[in-house]
Amino acid sequence: MSVPTEIKNNELPWWTWVAPFFIFQIGSLISLQFRYDTGVGAFYLPTAFAIILVNWWGPKRVIPALYISSTILTPFWGVEVWWQWPIYPICESLYVWASWFVFTQVLKGKYWLPNTSELAKFIFLGIFIPLVLELTLLQALLTIFGEQPKELFFSHIARNWLGEFTATFGISVLVLFMMTPYMSNKNLLNKKSDHPPSIKNLTRGNQKFEILGLYALIFILSIVIPFDTYWYFYSAVALYIALRFGFKEVIICNFLIFLFTYILPNYYSKLDPLGFYHVDILLNVFLGNITLYVFATFTGRVVSDLNEAEEKINRQLTELEQTNKELDRFVYSVSHDLSAPLKSIQGLVNISQLDHSDEFKSEYLKKIGQSVSKLDLFIKEILDYSRNKRLTVEKESILLKEMCEEIIENLKYIENYPSVKFDLSATEKKIIRTDKLRLKIILTNLFSNAIKFQKQKPMELARVDVRFTQNSIHQLIIVNDNGEGIKSEYAEKIFNMFFRAHQGSSGSGLGLYIAKEAAEKLGGTLMVASEYGKGSTFTLQLPLND
Repeated sequence: MSVPTEIKNNELPWWTWVAPFFIFQIGSLISLQFRYDTGVGAFYLPTAFAIILVNWWGPKRVIPALYISSTILTPFWGVEVWWQWPIYPICESLYVWASWFVFTQVLKGKYWLPNTSELAKFIFLGIFIPLVLELTLLQALLTIFGEQPKELFFSHIARNWLGEFTATFGISVLVLFMMTPYMSNKNLLNKKSDHPPSIKNLTRGNQKFEILGLYALIFILSIVIPFDTYWYFYSAVALYIALRFGFKEVIICNFLIFLFTYILPNYYSKLDPLGFYHVDILLNVFLGNITLYVFATFTGRVVSDLNEAEEKINRQLTELEQTNKELDRFVYSVSHDLSAPLKSIQGLVNISQLDHSDEFKSEYLKKIGQSVSKLDLFIKEILDYSRNKRLTVEKESILLKEMCEEIIENLKYIENYPSVKFDLSATEKKIIRTDKLRLKIILTNLFSNAIKFQKQKPMELARVDVRFTQNSIHQLIIVNDNGEGIKSEYAEKIFNMFFRAHQGSSGSGLGLYIAKEAAEKLGGTLMVASEYGKGSTFTLQLPLND
């Protein structure tokens, strides 16, 4: 029934082949405004953008665009020999490829940086080491081709590293963390299996004003105090934000520090040949500042991890308390629902022993059989309840129509089954990716209810229509019937444990409760829309991405 083939790559829009080139052109033109020597600038934006895009869209779309863009603009960096123009861009192309290959491919890194371990791998193996190799190769080429004197080899490597690492770190960490969930929701990631969770906003009420005030303080500091003397103030603010608010807020803070203390001063230094960036002592100051705000970033990530762990523990404690309450109620109700059929069977056996005539023997046996069937159904529901609680979710590709046909075949023993017509035509060749066991539990309960709760005096043939649809975020299974429907006062209660909307119902009241629990285990929801006397529509909404 399941389909083993797994499609991991998304169908990305055509413009993702073109957009990187223009993004790199814009980044290069901005960076050129801060060039101070041949092949050397205060910072370099194209590689920062490329690190982001190569993780989103893959190397085939990104690296050729980066190489072509850089080749076109190489003469504007002061390289006059034309045959050298296509050589220098090899360095940054190798940097981006090495970052992607080591971090994303070899280490299977999660580029949306969900925890401290992934952040550490990204910074050291995705940025730091590949960047050192790139700049060493670039400076070697500049020296060999006579574009830079040998005595400036290490100082220019240090300055280039400072600018490029600051830009890449400040921009890529922020964008990958903040924007990757959005790109995933818009189905704009190269790999379908990359599905980062949405970012939780943990700041509340006055904290939002506090964090905005701290961001404003950074801006004011950049205006009123000399950075070369009081640079550690920025790191202190970043560290405070990391400890109090966590990862999201501190990487925004780091970007603002990059903007206010690096980009803007570099802009003003263009007006003064002896200005900001050309003061040698500031090289060490900036290295110290970078070290501290990298430390603040790790601190923020650790704080967020601890907050998430605490939130998870609190959630588990709440679930445990709820489970204990449900267990008490479950044991009481199960003991009653198990004993009722057994008492009925025992009573019928006693009556049949007292009645020596053969006239009612078949009637007694029929009623005993009904009680046994009821007991068997209840035991199956208990097993479904246990499996849903206990087993882990194992997703696979499932042919929906075949599963529906199998379930319907297993329901043939239910009374009034022959009078129901199932329409599965809308599920032909439809594939759903989810947990097979839980999907079967959900559909079995929906189909069996549709059979049981037909109209008492049907004016039309009882029908059950099953449809499947999906969008960029969700996959939906819709089960519609024209049965009795649900009274409005019961609509919010039908998913409660042991709730029976019909007094004469032979069910246990567990079916829809288990179905709803199974849907939630799959990360989805089970919803109902019903009009009493006209029928019901149940919609199972499940996440599309893994």
